[in-house]
Amino acid sequence: MPHILRIDTDPNVSQQNHQGWTPSPNGLTGNRIEHVPDTLSGAAPGGAAGLAAKAGTSIPSPFARLYLFDTAFRMVKNQLQPHELSMYHVLVSHCLDLLELLFQAGGSDDLTYRVWNRQERLDKLKQQQNIPGAAHRHSHQILAKALELDFRNELGNIQSFTFIYYKGALLGGTSPLTLVFTSPNWEQERQNRFIDPPKSATGRLLFQNEYVPLQSRDEAFVTYLRRFYDQYNMQMPQGGFKEYLYKVFFDSPMPVQIAQGTTLANFMPITTGGESNSPLQVLPGLMLYRVREDDVLNDIEENSDFVMQSTVDYFQREARNGAPTNVRKPLALASRMDVYGRYVKNTNWNASTVIMRSLLNDLSRGDLLSERYLPGVDNVRYPFVTTDDFLEDFLVKMPFKINNGRFFTGTAGDSEFLLPIRKEYFNFFRTEDLQRQFGFRAEDRGMDRIVIATLQIPIKNNRTIEFRKEYNLSRPETVLDFRAGMAFFPFYRITVPDTYLQSLNQYTVMLVDASQDNASFRAGTSVKFYQLPQVITNQPLNVPAPDHRTPKSDITGAASYYYKVPQAFDLMEVKLERNGMPYRGLVLPQFTIIDQRGYKPFTFAIDFGTSNTHVAFADSTMGNADPKPLTISDDKVNLNRDELQMVTLNKPYDGYEVKSPYDRYHLKVSYGQLPEMERLIRREFMPSIIGREHGSPFAFPLRTTVFERTGMTDSGDNLFTRLNLGFNIDLEDGSTGVNRYVTNLKWLFENQPGDTLNRPRVRAFFETLLLMIRNKVILNQGDVQHTRVVWLAPSSMGMDVEDKLVGEWEKAFRQVFGHTQNFSAQPIPESLAPHFYLITKGVKSFADAVNVDIGGGTTDIMLFMKQQNRYLNTSFRFAGYDIWGAGLDQQGHPSHQKDNGFVQNYLQYRRSLSQAHSSEDQVFETFLQNPDLTAEDIVSLLFKYDSHFKFTQSIQDGRPALRIVLYLHYSAIVYHLVQMTEAHNLSLPRYLTFTGRGSQYLNMLGTRTRLIQFTKLLFKAYTTLPVPPDFEVILTDNPKETTANGAVLFENAGMEKARYENRETTCYWGNEPEKPVSFQYRLTQIGDVIPQQEFHHSVLNNVKTFLEKTLKDPGIASFLSEYNIRRPEQYLDFLVGVDVTRNGRLYDSYMLARTGLERNADKFLAETYFFLPLKHALYELSKQIAVS
Repeated sequence: MPHILRIDTDPNVSQQNHQGWTPSPNGLTGNRIEHVPDTLSGAAPGGAAGLAAKAGTSIPSPFARLYLFDTAFRMVKNQLQPHELSMYHVLVSHCLDLLELLFQAGGSDDLTYRVWNRQERLDKLKQQQNIPGAAHRHSHQILAKALELDFRNELGNIQSFTFIYYKGALLGGTSPLTLVFTSPNWEQERQNRFIDPPKSATGRLLFQNEYVPLQSRDEAFVTYLRRFYDQYNMQMPQGGFKEYLYKVFFDSPMPVQIAQGTTLANFMPITTGGESNSPLQVLPGLMLYRVREDDVLNDIEENSDFVMQSTVDYFQREARNGAPTNVRKPLALASRMDVYGRYVKNTNWNASTVIMRSLLNDLSRGDLLSERYLPGVDNVRYPFVTTDDFLEDFLVKMPFKINNGRFFTGTAGDSEFLLPIRKEYFNFFRTEDLQRQFGFRAEDRGMDRIVIATLQIPIKNNRTIEFRKEYNLSRPETVLDFRAGMAFFPFYRITVPDTYLQSLNQYTVMLVDASQDNASFRAGTSVKFYQLPQVITNQPLNVPAPDHRTPKSDITGAASYYYKVPQAFDLMEVKLERNGMPYRGLVLPQFTIIDQRGYKPFTFAIDFGTSNTHVAFADSTMGNADPKPLTISDDKVNLNRDELQMVTLNKPYDGYEVKSPYDRYHLKVSYGQLPEMERLIRREFMPSIIGREHGSPFAFPLRTTVFERTGMTDSGDNLFTRLNLGFNIDLEDGSTGVNRYVTNLKWLFENQPGDTLNRPRVRAFFETLLLMIRNKVILNQGDVQHTRVVWLAPSSMGMDVEDKLVGEWEKAFRQVFGHTQNFSAQPIPESLAPHFYLITKGVKSFADAVNVDIGGGTTDIMLFMKQQNRYLNTSFRFAGYDIWGAGLDQQGHPSHQKDNGFVQNYLQYRRSLSQAHSSEDQVFETFLQNPDLTAEDIVSLLFKYDSHFKFTQSIQDGRPALRIVLYLHYSAIVYHLVQMTEAHNLSLPRYLTFTGRGSQYLNMLGTRTRLIQFTKLLFKAYTTLPVPPDFEVILTDNPKETTANGAVLFENAGMEKARYENRETTCYWGNEPEKPVSFQYRLTQIGDVIPQQEFHHSVLNNVKTFLEKTLKDPGIASFLSEYNIRRPEQYLDFLVGVDVTRNGRLYDSYMLARTGLERNADKFLAETYFFLPLKHALYELSKQIAVS
């Protein structure tokens, strides 16, 4: 069939009777022209709307596209509601889209502008020189001429064009005909650059092949164009755009909504940025405008249904370079959330909207909430939060069940995961809100275990948006195992509005790290502490980065770190990393809140002893209640509740193996896969429970020792980071690695005067005691500002040593309490304090009494001669150490040898015991092998676990002759007491009382009745003074506690204390009574005594006389024989030798002791010489008996 080549579609033209090429005889006759289709209309075959972007024109001008848009408006004004879409409608829609985009986002960073200046560019084109030899002008000159020709008529007033770029791609430019036009290459350029299409404020994609009439657009934009028309009507050139606006606003059957009371002044001129930042002008004086950002934001903040209902406003403290951003109330949005409601403007939320992670700035890195653009719409900069802002992508798994009684875990059941909550949540909500909003559960889906975290975020109208994340535990990247543990000390938070009280919110956080290297734990950066108001500025508390206390090694398996947190904190963020991916989790302690001032008047007394230290307290100054030892438990009984001071992150164990409160925190099962932590806590930190009644092995009196890192230096704040109170010494059953125990703290300044670590050791010990005291007061309704603390010391302690101890007490008190006003620097004499307790236990307050307080290093004697109204005090260094220790070294200081006769005897006796090896035996072996521990430390351990070791039995049954050492020690004290009594013309007392831990050996001398009998035999042998008929020797069940208890009562005794303020502190120097000396207490220098040979001989002869009167007395010998001590006189020759003033054990002991004493010749005399010949001699005697 033939084909007719034609441009019309007239159906009346016949295609018949044509053969070959046949010309049309008549051309376009009749109405055939009406059948020529318009290729720019939708009537074209296949539709023409899709050609809008590339539409061309036959107008021979570089500015043809400007005229094309002008034509489009002319065509569309008469078809505002077309039945069929044409390219003209699409062009109009694109032009309006660009105007709307400029109106909504003219100030956005997405839009940039480049000005083309007419005169400047034409002049530059004209300046191009002709090519030499060329026949024609330079092409640039020709182009300049052509452009000048086109700048006529409607374009005559053009001085410049402004090209508009969207995200770097040319979108269009300004036009004097239609205000703006779009580039024909926009769509291609957008796709090449992978740019998402811009969106309107209502979420509509712009520049699509569609027609959106003006009346269907955002009301604010429509109002803007109406006010623009009103103001610039006379300045706008005649043409299609102006006619189109007139038609829409004044000649359309469809009413157009215009905001009343709005003028062009309600909008802002668009500026082009750059150095000039000039207004975006179409023609001189004809500016384009954009919506005021505040108007858009106000509308969203006031009318959007998704405004989050936060409970705190920390987010409003957001700042840019120190200047507030004035961020508004954010929206709460979740990807594809199926929640109906008004979103922005008059547009509802689209449930298909996806919030891309790539479009979110990172609030945790300091990015600004105020710089976010809402999803689903373009260029609406308004703050919002979404799931990724509040919930972590991954989980951090701990090696144990987390203590959900003390830390928030999000579930009533057990959890091993740190909270997957991002700290930025707390810029908007409180911790109590989290407890309501957060859900954390697990479920099984086939073979997978899924953990689900949800947050119910409140929005307007009592509705919520659910933020939800699921963690598939079968995927290895989902979870990072962090094999570590944490412990917090103390565990309260004071909220009383008092600056001083809140300054006591100071914490030490222990972290034990046994994690793999792939967890990338770094002590200085992986842990941060925050107060909630400071999260918005990403400013953690200034916590020094800790060094490891114990390094990670094959032996320890874990490293320990101690974070010193100087003030209250709300949360702890743990940040780890694996393969470049961050793994974070929060620790939210639920501290015991102290919101009321305490009222109880606590008084504490600290008996700082050589081998043991006791702390007693009373919480009332009235009544007859006994002082109590300092305890720590988890009991809560009425008002006398007792809260834990140290709390671990791992959950206490409550299984059937638990027999006591201590077991809950001690059994390693509670530490899960981190059993190493239990030992590190015992060694380096604080016990959870203190007190025998709670099943704890840690109870006052505690060993006077510190546990320190070998090679440490004094950096000021050393507690826990370098050393700590050695709670665990009597449980130590293995190598201590880089740490060691130091004992005998009381006499460090005297025995090791040049050691620079004496001060930090003593101070750390004091600090620990005071921290426990402070926490006890705070947690038990005490008035911490009026809590009184006293301490005890022997009167024989040198003033220099006492002053140094006082200095460390005051530093420690200032560190813990912030001041020293409630600390009594002047110590209470160790012999004075017990009497105040003993008179509550049967000692008659009016009777003459002598109290002998035997400690580890010193013995204090106080004579309460009330019948004669005289009170005398004396003190000397002859105490428990001189029985159980290893004598003196060549410098006259206590020796570290372990060959004491009692120890040797026990080692022999132990072989005969048939009992299974236990943990106590392992500790004993450790003590024997540890070079830092002494014979006295070993004996202390043996006594502590006497029921297991049977140490007392090894003496009484195994080698009873060793008890002669005990009898001689006791007898020497009584002999010296008698001589002092006679020297002061006093009578023998009715009561002879003994306190102090060192006096416990008296229980091995027989029953109290036998001890009274023996003491009377001693009186009879030593003096002619009559013994009171009702004479008694009184021992207490807990002699160490008696001293501290008495100090508490003494401090609260009021006027009763006054009679003892004028007590006489004196010495009987140890010489023979018939050879008196004129030495004066603390006035005669030691150096003055050194050359007085007659005095020294007199002392030695006096001790010899003492031994003769004791060991040769028939009555005493008979008494001793009843205890299997045969022929006591045999020990006289061993001790005295041929000439006591020249040789023998007494002489050697005297000379060794003098060596230590006389090293400080300029010091003043403060104690007797009488016991010096016995200090080392009794040690030698114990060894002799053990091997004989």
